[in-house]
Amino acid sequence: MRYVAGTVIRTPLAPLAELRPRGGHEIHDDGTLRAWTVGSDMRVRRAASRDGAAEVLLAGDCLATAEEAQRAAEAAACGRWHEVGRLPGSYLGIVRTGRTVRIMGDRAGAVQVHWAATKSTVTFSTSATALSALTGASPHPVRLLAEITTWGVEPGGCGWVEGIDRLPPGSALTLAPNAAPAIQMLPRPAPLSFDEAAEALRHELSLAVGRRALMNRPLSADLSGGVDSSSLACLAAAHTDLTAVTYTDAAMADQDDSRYAAGVAAAYPNITWHLVDGRRTGSRHFDHLTDPAGVPLTDAPALSMAMLGIFQAQLAPAVAAGSRGHLTGRGGDNVLEGFAAPADRYRTGARIAALRDAGRLARDRRSSAYSVLRATAAAGRGTYPKALARLADMVRGGVLPQGLPDAADSSRWCGQLPAARWLTPAGRTALADFIGARAESADPAIGPGALRERLALEATGAEHAHVDAVARALTNLPIAAPFLDTRVVDICLAVPAWERRRPDDFKPLARAALTGLVHAPVLARRTKTPFNGVYDGLRVNAFAVRDLFSGSALADAGLIDSSAVMTSLTQTIHGSPANLVSLHTLAAIEVWLINRPTTAATWWEPAETRETSR
Repeated sequence: MRYVAGTVIRTPLAPLAELRPRGGHEIHDDGTLRAWTVGSDMRVRRAASRDGAAEVLLAGDCLATAEEAQRAAEAAACGRWHEVGRLPGSYLGIVRTGRTVRIMGDRAGAVQVHWAATKSTVTFSTSATALSALTGASPHPVRLLAEITTWGVEPGGCGWVEGIDRLPPGSALTLAPNAAPAIQMLPRPAPLSFDEAAEALRHELSLAVGRRALMNRPLSADLSGGVDSSSLACLAAAHTDLTAVTYTDAAMADQDDSRYAAGVAAAYPNITWHLVDGRRTGSRHFDHLTDPAGVPLTDAPALSMAMLGIFQAQLAPAVAAGSRGHLTGRGGDNVLEGFAAPADRYRTGARIAALRDAGRLARDRRSSAYSVLRATAAAGRGTYPKALARLADMVRGGVLPQGLPDAADSSRWCGQLPAARWLTPAGRTALADFIGARAESADPAIGPGALRERLALEATGAEHAHVDAVARALTNLPIAAPFLDTRVVDICLAVPAWERRRPDDFKPLARAALTGLVHAPVLARRTKTPFNGVYDGLRVNAFAVRDLFSGSALADAGLIDSSAVMTSLTQTIHGSPANLVSLHTLAAIEVWLINRPTTAATWWEPAETRETSR
C-alpha cells in the first residue's frame, strides 16, 4: 500500500519519533515535522518561499509545475496557505509557516488524512490502517453498521477505526506549538455562472489530462462509450498514443456503449482500441471471494473487491502495452451533473422554481407528486440535525423503512435502507446512539441536496483510492481520475446543482465545456447503460458469498441477524434490487475485516535518531 505518514512535535521538549513506517523513505525532517513516503512511484515536490517563512511539501498525483509550487509557497508566506490545496492534481499537501504545520488532502476524499494525538506529538497518515497498527486501534463496528443500514449519515471526523480521527475533505489539520490540534475549513471558491464554469472546465480538464499524458507515457484509458471516460480518452489522444479499453459482458452486450466507443476510436488515429468481453474472459462480479484473505488490502472497505476478475481482464490490454498510467472517468457523474435536489433550491427562496423541479422529478421517477412536493416544502422548515435526531428515534424504536428510497427522499437529508431489517435489538441501540451523536455536530445550514452530493463525491473519491490500490497490487498499473482533481471539482460544484442538471438533458456542462475537443456524438448522447452484470456474478459466486456471510464479524458482534442477511441474499440472487447495495457493502466490510493486519511490526520499525531527508 502506498501512503504518507509523519509526526509533528507539539511541545518544545517532545522526543523525536521513535518509530517510522517500515520501508519508508524520509522526505522531511526539520526538528518539528518528520515525514515519510511508503511505496513506489510516490511523487514528492518541495518548494519554499524566498524569505524562508513558508515551506510546502506535495506528495502524490500532484501535477503542479515547479513555478506553480513556488507561487503556492509564496502565497502561504503571505497567509494564503489554502492555495497549497488548489494546485492541479490530487495529492497530500503539507505547508509549514513558522512553527505551524497544516496538512490537507483533496476535496473529493481520494487522498484522506487520518491522525492520532498524544500530549507531545501528532502522528498523521494518508492510511488509517497504518495508524491503527501503530496505536492498536480496532475497527469502529457501528460506523460499519451505519454504512449498510442507513443513507445520509455524515461521518464527520469519525473514521473507520476507533481512536483514529479523520480529517473531513475540504479542510486542513492545523498543528501549532502548545495548542490543541484544530481543523480549519478551506475557503470555498466563489460561485460561477454556468458559462464561466464551462470555460474554466474546458481549460482545467484539458490541463489535468494533458499533464498526465506527458508524465505517464505509454498511457491507457477506459473507453466505456459514456460521456466521462470518452471525454478523457479524446483529450488524452490529442497529446499521445493511447491504449483504450472497453469492457462488456452479457448484460451490456445489447446496449450501445460499444458502438459509441468504436466511434471514438475510429475518429482518433492515436487510439488503439480493445474490446474486452467478460463472456470470453470468464470474469464476473464477486470472483476471487473463495479466498477472501487473498484480496488486495485497501485502507477501508472497498466495493471494488467484488470486481477483481473484471479489473484484471479490463486492464490486461493496458498492461500488455506497457502502460505507465491509466485514466478512468470515475467522478464524472458526481461533478458534471447535479444531484436532483429541489429542496435546496426551495431553501434559497426560489420556491416556485423548486416546486416546479419537484413536480418534474416526480414525473421522471413515476412517483407521487404530492409526496415529493410535501417533502420539498418540509425541507424549508427542517435542518440536518433535526433529521438525524428523528432518524435516531426511528432506529431506536424499530420503525422500519417501507421500501427503497424514493423520489421524495431527494428532499430529505437521511433515512434507513431496507437492510435495517437485519438489525438486532443491540444493533438498533448502538446505531441510534451513533446517529444521535452525529446530530449534535451536524451542520444546520446545509441542504439535503448539498449534503447528499458531498457524501456521494467523498464516497466516489474513497472508492477511487481503493481501485488504485487494487490495480497497483494486481497489475502494477496506477489509476488516475481527473474528474476528482480538486480544481475540477471546485469548478463544477461552483454551479448550483439545478443548473448542472437540466430537464430532458444529460450532462450539459460537459457539452458546453468540451465541444470541439471531444467526439461530438458522445457529447450528444442521452443514454446511460446500467451495469447489471452484478446479478450474474452474485448468482455464480453465491456459495462463496454465503460462506463469507456465515462468518460475519458484525453478526458475531450481535449487531445484525445472520439469518435475515441470508434471506436477503437469496432474494437478491433471484433479482430483487432491495438489498443489493447493502449486501455488496457488507461483503466489502467482511473482506476488509478479514484482511486487516494485527501487529505494529508489520507496518512500523524503529526510527534512527536522524535520517538524511534532503
